Amino acid sequence: MDLQLLKERDTPLLSRKRFTFDLMFKGATPSRKQIRDAIAKKVKAEPDLTVVKHIYTRYGIETARVIAQVYSKKEDMLKLEDKGLLDKHTEKKEEKAEEKKA
Repeated sequence: MDLQLLKERDTPLLSRKRFTFDLMFKGATPSRKQIRDAIAKKVKAEPDLTVVKHIYTRYGIETARVIAQVYSKKEDMLKLEDKGLLDKHTEKKEEKAEEKKA
C-alpha cells in the first residue's frame, strides 16, 4: 500500500487539517483502519485523531482517492464528526466481543 499526498488544507476554526491522497494497493481495497493508520504515520499524527472521510475506488483499478481529516483535539472530532462515520473506524471484533459479554 502506497500513499501519495495530493492536497493539504488547514482549517483552524475547526481545529483540523484535510488531506487528499492517492492510494495504490494490491488486491482488495484496504480497510478504513489500515488506511487511517497509514495516513497517521505519513502525516505524523495520532491514529485516534485521524478520520477517513471518503474512499473513492474505480472498478478494476487498484488505486483509490482518499480524503481524510486529522484533528488536533479529540473533543472537536467527537463534536464535529458523525457517530456513524466514527463507528466505521472501530474493529468489528471488538463490537462482537462486547455483544457476547452483554
